[in-house]
Amino acid sequence: LGALGNGLKPGLREFLRARAHFHAALPAGPLIAQRYVVFDLEATGLDVSGGDRLLSIGAVLLRDGEALARFTTLVNPGRAIPPGSIRYHGITDAMVADAPPAAEALTRFQEFIGDDVLVAHNAAFDRALIFAEEFRGAPAIGNPFLCSVATSRWLDPQEADHSLDGLCGRAGIVIAGRHQALGDAEATAALWVSLMARAAARGVDDLAELARRSRMTAAMAATAEHF
Repeated sequence: LGALGNGLKPGLREFLRARAHFHAALPAGPLIAQRYVVFDLEATGLDVSGGDRLLSIGAVLLRDGEALARFTTLVNPGRAIPPGSIRYHGITDAMVADAPPAAEALTRFQEFIGDDVLVAHNAAFDRALIFAEEFRGAPAIGNPFLCSVATSRWLDPQEADHSLDGLCGRAGIVIAGRHQALGDAEATAALWVSLMARAAARGVDDLAELARRSRMTAAMAATAEHF
């Protein structure tokens, strides 16, 4: 596709499209017994292939449905943060001036997650953002990714609203710190425990079966085309 503008070298869009179809093997075993890291990312914007960058990471380590540890960091994106994005998440240029660059932040995140299964709300976007930083030199994160949106759409196809606000509202989960990476990760972690319990009640024995029933792999790949 040639140069993508904004100073990006050729190949990012092609790289993201190829990585959108990468899916690591899911571990076997009961849903609740899996080792999950539920995470959220904030960014300079939503146009990942056009140059938007990682701004913050928040994550919650889940074991047997319990939150055992948390990870959070701001990230220096190496570019100005658009005013519209600042109004959304409140992260300013001054706040990230002394923050680590993406490669360093993702190295620390990689140490936190180990080999655990990663979960995000609309995981296609978060994966694309991580893969774009990989393209720029950050460490590759080869963990399995799961999406709470795809899971919710399978469990409740009659519902029109599968946003984090909508799902947490229906589940009675309070989001403390909306549009802050750790606050959204905390809420998604509570939501994920609920979703896994409901999936298990429907006879889902493991994550591979969950991915098959929810058509999660195809949904994440298709959604990633928009970033």
